[in-house]
Amino acid sequence: MSVAEAAVPKLATNSVVATNNRSFALTIFLSAFLLFQVQLIVGKQLLPWFGGTPAVWNTCLVFFQLLLLGGYAYAHWVTERLQAWTLTRTHIALLLVSVSVLAVLTFLWRSPIFPGDSLRPANPANPMWDILLLLTASVGLPFFLLSTTGPLVQAWFSRASPEASPYNLYALSNLGSLLGLLTYPFLFEPNLSLRNQGRVWTVAYVVFVLACAMCAVQFARASDAMVAAAVPDVATDGTADERPSRVQRLLWIGLAACGTIMLLSVTNLICQEIAVVPFLWALPLSIYLISFILCFHRTRIYRRGPFHVLFAVTAAWGGVLFLMGERVKVQTQIEGFGVLLFAACMVYHGELVALKPNPRHLTSFYLHIASGGALGSVFVGLIAPHLFPAIWEFQLGLWLSGLLLAFILWRDKTSWLHDHPRWLAPAIALAVLAGANYIGVATTVLHVKPLFVRILVVTLAILTMVMLATGWRKRATHALTLQAVALCAWCLFGMLFWLQVHRQESQSVLLTRNFYGTLRVTYDEPIAEHHALVMRHGATLHGAQLQAPNQRRTPTTYYGLSSGIGLLLGHHPNRSAADPEARHLHLGVIGLGAGTLASYGQSGDSIRFYEMNPEVVRLSWGQGALFTFLNDSPAQTDVVTGDGRISLEQELKGSNPQKFDVLVIDAFSSDSIPLHLLTREAMSIYVQHLRNPQSVLAFHVSNRSFDLRPVLAGLAQQQNLQLIEVFNARPHFEGETPSDWVLMAADPAIFATPAIQAQAKPVDLSGPAPKWTDDYSNLLQVLR
Repeated sequence: MSVAEAAVPKLATNSVVATNNRSFALTIFLSAFLLFQVQLIVGKQLLPWFGGTPAVWNTCLVFFQLLLLGGYAYAHWVTERLQAWTLTRTHIALLLVSVSVLAVLTFLWRSPIFPGDSLRPANPANPMWDILLLLTASVGLPFFLLSTTGPLVQAWFSRASPEASPYNLYALSNLGSLLGLLTYPFLFEPNLSLRNQGRVWTVAYVVFVLACAMCAVQFARASDAMVAAAVPDVATDGTADERPSRVQRLLWIGLAACGTIMLLSVTNLICQEIAVVPFLWALPLSIYLISFILCFHRTRIYRRGPFHVLFAVTAAWGGVLFLMGERVKVQTQIEGFGVLLFAACMVYHGELVALKPNPRHLTSFYLHIASGGALGSVFVGLIAPHLFPAIWEFQLGLWLSGLLLAFILWRDKTSWLHDHPRWLAPAIALAVLAGANYIGVATTVLHVKPLFVRILVVTLAILTMVMLATGWRKRATHALTLQAVALCAWCLFGMLFWLQVHRQESQSVLLTRNFYGTLRVTYDEPIAEHHALVMRHGATLHGAQLQAPNQRRTPTTYYGLSSGIGLLLGHHPNRSAADPEARHLHLGVIGLGAGTLASYGQSGDSIRFYEMNPEVVRLSWGQGALFTFLNDSPAQTDVVTGDGRISLEQELKGSNPQKFDVLVIDAFSSDSIPLHLLTREAMSIYVQHLRNPQSVLAFHVSNRSFDLRPVLAGLAQQQNLQLIEVFNARPHFEGETPSDWVLMAADPAIFATPAIQAQAKPVDLSGPAPKWTDDYSNLLQVLR
């Protein structure tokens, strides 16, 4: 029995110790729960203010990671520098200040943690910095104090209960974080408005403040009792009380950074092609937290053998999914990237736990983990969009993490990199055989000759046989062979990604990236016997223009002559009006893309586009534009840079309604849905910009994953509009793409044109139409 264990009965009875343990556990669990709930709540609040782009969430994560680092640094500093009662009084004072700030904000804003609409930036030039400033003003202090709780309360617990390991509380903290994530999209988001979510969160935060203050007092009293009893502050969890080396600290940072890079990269990939919603934010983050829970659990779950094999296999499969891009189904992408993220994080965090120090250095350990997390998030969220023209941090993160793992295994002389585990050779052999079956996939994805891929597979097979042959000989010889195979595999993996990067650049007319995503312009296969210049946002088609001089004004893709919008604009009653002045159309379009709809413009028409991505504007309008639909149109064309809804709202405030004959909302062809364009408040803005009851709202709802028609039906009911659906499954003309359009108007006679009636059908609902507002929306309601 240690000195500390012998002294425990002198300090408190067993029942008091148990009560203390429960209070510490409750405080840590509640803080982690609130910490991750507030990320989703505030992230969803800010999303429509900045165009609904995936970068909004990644910027939020950068803020939260940086503030987490600040909280961990605070916990480390006060634990090392302040006496127990000084620390207690300081922390309780900060907690009370945060509650006071929330009380004041409750009266200033519509909800304690939501910035007022007066703070909403109008078409911000630097959205990243605006998001960071808004988050600081709204939840900066409460989030900072919540982030200090994990390391700080564990340090208090270690002092109050020296016989127990504080690392179990870290697993409990991650469990609280996980429940906070999972309960939000399934419990809080569907049943509470954003305003009420903020109020409920604030009440729970007050409960946390009381619990944390109790723990602080218990810690101070336990410290006094230990000093009086002359009990030394020693560790009892079995770890050696050695000061961590510089290499060990760097490995803590590196492993934590790798985990964050993979988390944000996978989140980027999923949200860019599916939807920017809390559910898909929570999914990768939940996987990330589950790996922490499993790795820090008192029962050792992480084993190098099976998890390293799983990591290698899923990394190869994830690489294939990434390279294939839009040719892979959405569900397959989610499953593949999800399993890869789990395997990778289990390896990163498992190795992190293996390197954990004595509890005496607990706050330093967590500070280094937070530092690595902050570095990873800054790299993906702030640096990579300016450094890389596409999402290349995913490949780079996988490749560098493999190098870091190899270094860790090389340092550990008991690892499989120096030994001969029986599972390794068969695993490599199976991997080579599996790779041989995917030669066709590799040649298609990488656009290389099959002979090249076969040479690679045969080389790996030879290396495997050499390893098998030397495995039963001298250990040193086998270790060198094994290390050579690992090095070759690592180089091969890097070369494959380099080939993909080279192919992307060489086959692109333009490849660029900014806050709003990745744009790629390419020459595709001939369309209608003519080469076409194609714009893609990620994997989503944004438009195509035929390059033959006599075909450049031909409407293509979703906007062809037989599409819903093509039929409406081509057979609009204004075109057959007796008065020549009445034949003109005033057209508004939210979403510029390649500007294809400008091809329907005639002399005397005016077309006003709203586009939030300045790079899209540069490519489609004005001098030096690659797509010339707007420049070639005989209509008067204009482009407003900024979020479409915000721009229309500002025009109303300036008493400048546009009086559109047709207003097109074309922001849903990607599966990344900007929900703020589908709410009751947004519809009110659209309607106020229409000229008369014959004016039409046209929604482009072609989508792989979500059926938006019920939402539009609910919005039409609220505005007393009639709607029809024009689904063009088999286009009549070459160069067109199957499309789905929903048209709305107060006067249904506008749809009586025979051409429209031939393809139109009513929107039939199987249940009540969802009623979305800025305060409430739930994308799971319309999941296909």
